[in-house]
Amino acid sequence: MAKGESLRSNIHDVALIFEGGGMRASYTAGFVTMLLEQQLYFDYVAGISAGSSHAINYVSRDMLRARLSFTDLVEDPSFGDIRTWLRGQGFFNADYLYSESSLADGVIPLDFETFQRNNAECVIGAFLKNEGHMVYWRKHDYRTIDDLTIRARASSSVPYLMPDTVINGKMYVDGGIGDAIPIDIAEQDGYERFVIVLTRPRGYRHEPPVRLAIVDHFLSQHPVQKEALMTRYLRYNDTLRKIERLEREGKAYIFYPEDVLVRMTEKERDKLMEQYVLGHEHAYKELPLLRRFLDKVKKERSETFAKTGDLKAPLDSVFEQAKRDVLDHKKDNDVSFSKSAASNSHQEKGEEII
Repeated sequence: MAKGESLRSNIHDVALIFEGGGMRASYTAGFVTMLLEQQLYFDYVAGISAGSSHAINYVSRDMLRARLSFTDLVEDPSFGDIRTWLRGQGFFNADYLYSESSLADGVIPLDFETFQRNNAECVIGAFLKNEGHMVYWRKHDYRTIDDLTIRARASSSVPYLMPDTVINGKMYVDGGIGDAIPIDIAEQDGYERFVIVLTRPRGYRHEPPVRLAIVDHFLSQHPVQKEALMTRYLRYNDTLRKIERLEREGKAYIFYPEDVLVRMTEKERDKLMEQYVLGHEHAYKELPLLRRFLDKVKKERSETFAKTGDLKAPLDSVFEQAKRDVLDHKKDNDVSFSKSAASNSHQEKGEEII
């Protein structure tokens, strides 16, 4: 492939969604690797928190980085621990993990040139700490590698474990507080079919948070963030019910991990590598089901075109992307966080697949 040539996608009309979950994402990193090994290239990818790292590694088509980010990187002396937390750098050393390590001379350099050449959209979301709503960024927001990595950091800034991330004077924290599984933004962007990669097993539900006096004391200093944290379980469980309905309706394929044996803060490389291998093997076991789902979407797309002659159905992803970019510039990237709703509840061209 000539240098500078765009990388084509071969799966259209299906949004690829990555949930976060800290180091539990070591399991789903195996799914990322499987997709790249099989040259399954979606043209729309969205990720929150650790899922934003998956999205970036996937769009960069970097299988090695997809694994190293959630396995070997923990052995780096600068990864972070209680000492970096006490110094205000975070239990996960935010600057190092999301900026320094991604540079050309870093321990897991990010191939930003390939990321830019890929015509796939890459959506990352973070939560505005003081305003109380989600913000989503897209490819046109990532003009430099720093633009990209600081937004991945913002999406992953776990409150109290990591320092807040400041972008253009605004303070951001982990996007999982507002929208842990970014299905709604994909729907707003026009998608009706989804491949959703989760880090919790089938049937999981969040329990209401335990209210402790010391926790209330710290949270009360930031009332907007406190409200979001206290009601997060409602939004999360509502989203799980929604994607389960989409699965029943044949509109979503969901990858659920089977053997998640690590915490989000896990730092033992051997345990994380074991999870990666289990996730990779599981992804291949699920591959026939995934292909069946993608084939079904492709068939529906062809039938729609045959019946209606609608040229929108078989549009090449490049033109679909251009259309979305125009829409992006016409609307605010901010998506309101509703408190009332919360309360109610390798770089190869692949064959055309969808």
